[in-house]
Parts: sequence; structure tokens; C-alpha cells
Amino acid sequence: MRTKFKAWTKPYIEEHQEVMVSLPYFQDVKDLFALEIGSGKGQFLVDMAKKFPHKEFVGIERNVTCAGISAKKLVDEKINNAKLAYENADAVLDSLKDNSVNNIFLNFSDPWPKKRHEKRRLTAPSYLEKYFRVLKKCGRLLIKTDNVDLFHFTLENMANTSFIFVNLTENYIDLDD
Repeated sequence: MRTKFKAWTKPYIEEHQEVMVSLPYFQDVKDLFALEIGSGKGQFLVDMAKKFPHKEFVGIERNVTCAGISAKKLVDEKINNAKLAYENADAVLDSLKDNSVNNIFLNFSDPWPKKRHEKRRLTAPSYLEKYFRVLKKCGRLLIKTDNVDLFHFTLENMANTSFIFVNLTENYIDLDD
């Protein structure tokens, strides 16, 4: 479901740069605990930052309304160990050094259901190659989806990569966060 545009979000982002990072930040990253691609409204980012207060988190969101809502949550909750990038994931991934990220989270990504949009899916081969490059040797790519077609698309593409499946389930209701 698309988020309705909220005019206050862009000015809010501009006023609260303390919770924001831009592309130059990523060029210097050497040991990022977690990168969430497609942070949406930021609840996962906030929850993880609270759960692991000594770890560094960065969320990427390209939708200005969602980015603004996420930034507001980070400010309101006084989260110091998480930042937000109002950027395109491609640009961020291209800016990161090899072997610089411990965990990448893809939570309920846009499934881009039309065949002609497959390359836009965050589990398309081009993205998987980038994830593998930026993840540390024992890094993890964690994916959650409720879209069966995206799930199968992801499995097919993962089979052609160097990734090793550690845990795979079609029903994660009983799994820990």
C-alpha cells in the first residue's frame, strides 16, 4: 500500500540532520552492524536500535514521506545508534566498501509484481551481487516477505549466487525476531 504524501516530511528531514546520513558517510563505513534497505516508516529500525543499543544501524528510504516519518521516530525516541539515509539503495550500495556491513535487512520489500519490473526487485541478481560484495565474510542477508511470488523469485536468484542458506522457512510466525 502506498503511503499518502505528507508535506511536513521534507522540511522535517532538513531540520533534523542529526538523524540523517548522506552518500559521503557510506564511503567511510568499515564496520556497520546493520543496514535496512527500504525502512518504510522506521519501526523496525527503531525497535532494533533499542534492542541492541551498542550496535550501529542505518536505514535507507527513498520515499520522502516514509523517510520523514522514520526520522521523526528516531528523534522522538531519542535513538542515538541509528541513522537514516534519504537515498536510493543503488547509490548507497555503490558507495559502500567491500566487506563493510555485517547484516542487511530486507523487510517486506515492494514485490514489483509485473514481469517487466523484475530488475527493480531488491532480490534481483544485480542487487544480490551488491549485497554479497558489501557484506563481511560471515555477514547475513535477512529477508522477510509476505509475497509468495517474490519469495520464489528470491529463491531462484539466490540459487545462482555465493550465498549459503542458513535458515529458510515459508512460515516465520514462530521464529524469534
